[in-house]
Amino acid sequence: MIYPLTNDSAVDLGMLRLFIEIEHASNISKAARILNLSPSMATRKIATLEGVMKVKLFERTTRKVTLTPAGQIALNWAQHTLQQFDDISDDLTSLMSRPSGQIKLIINHYAGNHYLPVLLNRFCSEYPDIRLSITSTENIASLLEDSYDLALVSGRIPDKRVVAVRLKEFKRILCASPAYIAMHGRPKKPENLIDHDCLVHTGQEQFNWFFRKGQQIMGQPVKGLIEADNNLMLRQFALAGLGIARIGENILEDDIKSGRLIQLLPEYTCVYPTGDLPGLWMVYPQRRVPFKTRTLIEFLNKNLSQ
Repeated sequence: MIYPLTNDSAVDLGMLRLFIEIEHASNISKAARILNLSPSMATRKIATLEGVMKVKLFERTTRKVTLTPAGQIALNWAQHTLQQFDDISDDLTSLMSRPSGQIKLIINHYAGNHYLPVLLNRFCSEYPDIRLSITSTENIASLLEDSYDLALVSGRIPDKRVVAVRLKEFKRILCASPAYIAMHGRPKKPENLIDHDCLVHTGQEQFNWFFRKGQQIMGQPVKGLIEADNNLMLRQFALAGLGIARIGENILEDDIKSGRLIQLLPEYTCVYPTGDLPGLWMVYPQRRVPFKTRTLIEFLNKNLSQ
């Protein structure tokens, strides 16, 4: 797709995507890597774009590039142009009912390791023209900051600035290895946890765990020996006898059955301070959702909510 600007020059969509990516990254080399270009090629393309538009788009230093006032005006035009192109391409694709293109999917470790491998194998078989770019992170804010198309995350209710679909809820349980219990004893009630080494998830009530018994919700301070942002890592620490962990029940099913880990305080339900259970969420930005992304949303909603 070519957009003529002068009688002897033209700008292609690749230049516009590069221009937008450089502004987002504040760095030509980083933007080039994202678009699979060499830094020298990216520099030449931007120089060509500046020559065609007859303005300087960026102020360059050794550390970063920033938009000039003319560059800001050009950026608004480039974003609008690409959005229009993407919208019409999406409309035409949906008419053919053959979704294609790349979807940027962001997942946290729990959702990615426990739910996605088998499902995405089926999805890619059913929709061979869709490519998936997957990033694993515990920071849901990345969905807003880095322009991802869709997120699959577990835990709290996500940011209100995004559309969130709760697919299911799950339980967390307290557990420890037989070796840890033999050395430190078994807590009889939540208050006993203050005397134990706990393995806590960063950002999820590291210093206070909440429980529900009947209609009563109680908070209990805990002593975090180790904190990590990954439940699978906390499971390994628990298996090694380092302390008491609070992890999703389905992750621990085989460990509990085999006796590698022992469930503690089963009469208490691990909850958030509100009394809610954690959920598995499908999250996407509040903007037009392309046909390819809608296809993945419908697939995940159908298969994960069962």
